[in-house]
Amino acid sequence: MFVKETGGPVDALWPLVSGVAVLIGRQSNRKETRMNTTTMYRANVRRVKRHPNAIRADRAARALAYYRVAALREPGAAVETVLSDFLTDLRHYCERMRQDLAALERMAQVNYVNETNQR
Repeated sequence: MFVKETGGPVDALWPLVSGVAVLIGRQSNRKETRMNTTTMYRANVRRVKRHPNAIRADRAARALAYYRVAALREPGAAVETVLSDFLTDLRHYCERMRQDLAALERMAQVNYVNETNQR
């Protein structure tokens, strides 16, 4: 319906677009008949289940890697430098937001102990 209303260059391209759509449909039909469902690749499925603490450590590593490049602008900075600067910035942030960093750190320590004792 849209093609008939325009009457311009779209009309000239419509046979080409229609032909490509038919070819794509034929390709997808061929794949479906030949593909075995047991060999399909599913990218979102993990092959090995990872421990939650390993996932948490990786999450922190990604955050610090981002901080190293985005905030420090020093891709080669040592881990100690990145952690020290990040903790300093957290202190400044907590001061601005009127949060007690020491109390948050104690809560984080309790959470850490609970998470490491879960086996």
